Amino acid sequence: MHNQIGRRNTAVLRVLTIAAAAFAFCATASAQSSEANPQAVPKLKGGYVLTDVQLCVPGKSQNFQITGLATFDPATGKMKLNGYTAGGDPMTLNHVRQTLSYSNSATTVTLGDTVYQVTYGSLENGIAAYLSLMAVADPCAAQIWMSRQ
Repeated sequence: MHNQIGRRNTAVLRVLTIAAAAFAFCATASAQSSEANPQAVPKLKGGYVLTDVQLCVPGKSQNFQITGLATFDPATGKMKLNGYTAGGDPMTLNHVRQTLSYSNSATTVTLGDTVYQVTYGSLENGIAAYLSLMAVADPCAAQIWMSRQ
């Protein structure tokens, strides 16, 4: 039985070694192809369902959430938000309509004056279908998720 375990461990080690070599090869090939062909910056265009959660340092600011429809117009560089915000003490739900300037790069999205780090999901004809943003504006951190309609 000890010999069988030793053979299984050797087989597992071989599989892991092969997998690690394949990963290293793919990572190197991917890095080389991305350096040779830099990816285009995804466009933000049309309507996105938006969820924004703000977490703040206790006693310094209030936590709040926003949900709604964010509509991006690349021709004007404007994002229009139509949704609801919940926050305050006592907690209240309020309708919000807001227009902000926006811009984006491969690594950031700027909404108004706030620069967010971005992770893009899949693209549809160069347009981001899903994205996740995060920023810290002391004393709060903001996490925004957007999914294209």
